[in-house]
Amino acid sequence: MEDPILFWNEVALEANRLDHTGAMEAEHQRGPTRSARALAIVHLAMHDAFFGIAGVAAIPNLPPGPKSLYLLASIPPPPPPLPPIPLITQSAAVSGAASTALCSLYSGMRVRIEEKLAEISGKNGTNDAAFSFGRRVALAVLATRANDEKVLPKDEDYISSPGHLRHRVDPCNRTQGYLGVGDGKAPSFAATAWLMLSPPPPEADSRYTDDYNEVYKRGGAPELNTTTRTPDQTAIGLYWAYDGANKIGTPPRLYNQIVREVAKTKGNSTAENARLFALINCAMGDAGIQAWHWKYCFDLWRPVIGIREDDKSTGPAATADEKINKPCDPFWKPLGAPRSNELKPAFTPPFPAYPSGHASFGAATFEMVRLFYEHPDPKTKDTIGFTLVSDELNGMTTDADGSVRTRHARKYNSMAEAMYDNSVSRIYLGVHWRFDGTGGKDVNEMLQAADHIGGVPLGRAIATDIFNSGMTQQASPPAPPTGTCI
Repeated sequence: MEDPILFWNEVALEANRLDHTGAMEAEHQRGPTRSARALAIVHLAMHDAFFGIAGVAAIPNLPPGPKSLYLLASIPPPPPPLPPIPLITQSAAVSGAASTALCSLYSGMRVRIEEKLAEISGKNGTNDAAFSFGRRVALAVLATRANDEKVLPKDEDYISSPGHLRHRVDPCNRTQGYLGVGDGKAPSFAATAWLMLSPPPPEADSRYTDDYNEVYKRGGAPELNTTTRTPDQTAIGLYWAYDGANKIGTPPRLYNQIVREVAKTKGNSTAENARLFALINCAMGDAGIQAWHWKYCFDLWRPVIGIREDDKSTGPAATADEKINKPCDPFWKPLGAPRSNELKPAFTPPFPAYPSGHASFGAATFEMVRLFYEHPDPKTKDTIGFTLVSDELNGMTTDADGSVRTRHARKYNSMAEAMYDNSVSRIYLGVHWRFDGTGGKDVNEMLQAADHIGGVPLGRAIATDIFNSGMTQQASPPAPPTGTCI
């Protein structure tokens, strides 16, 4: 029989890819935070449906303490069959949960989802009572997120500040607008607390200066005579991109693709997959909420604005001076986040820089995998490796000029190495400062950093909190921190 968790995970990732494909008429869960939210809902529904049938005792890697499912509300399962529980029953429950959640989140793809339901039912069989139970679980999970769309302010209501250091629209993409303005106000999925994030380094700090100089040299457009990026650094930038591009999707899709490879290598059981994929996607859901709260709280400019407007004589609030002083360069352009498979120029993502969403999502995922399999010392590397061909570099994806990017198979020997490269990849695209992700200059410095600066410590802390608390829904989700960041 086919593993129903991996089957529906693949369907969900394909929904993400198609949702970001120009040929699709419907746009359902576009963007990184909405994608993470959708994947969390689908995998939490599958998790509770599977263990509602298999029993709470079957949950692997539970921390000490009471054992419970994600949902606090009791959803009576169908009458239990005599043990051992047939796989057909578990698969039917998972399929009921996944197909119901996906049809709600991606209603324009209903025909495709129903085709996949028929496919797995033909392989694994079905059970009406278990399928109905799975549907009830999915509806209950969806009900917990019913008010997410009502958060304010809306993206179209956002007005950027003209002040120094503040985020504004990419000057190379003037019509892009803003994204996720209110996403940081949604309730947590399972995090028991808001993880406090330190402010980014001030402009006078040597860390800011060092990171400014780094992205100026490593993240510039190739035609600039100031750019000194190596081919491997360019490959790292593109490998991890997934910036909502056509036929590619968003970062949560990539991180799920990686965890799929790890799960297959480890020989996971269906129970282990149900738990692992719920944990990583729940962590990403909360990472998106918390990172976007801090993004619009600190409202820090990205390099394309920060480098162009570093001098007091540049920018909307400029004051006159005799010349433009170094290191300001009003004509600098980043390599940019790629618009893969489209004849369009690269861009800077439409939300503030700090902290990096990529770094937050990736750290939440990879730290959760570290905890699930090895429980390593937080300051040391793990040994969980993988090899993956990124869809950005699969030998079919095209650049803005229509040329096909060379296929590149990349190997990582640990989750920590992947966490680091994922974070610094944004420097090489010129869309983030190093401190947006991690202040560490290498993997060991990243792991051993004692500060709370950037998306890596934020994502890691969220993963640890959810893993240690057992991933249970909070009766009273923690409220975002109050006060002004800027």
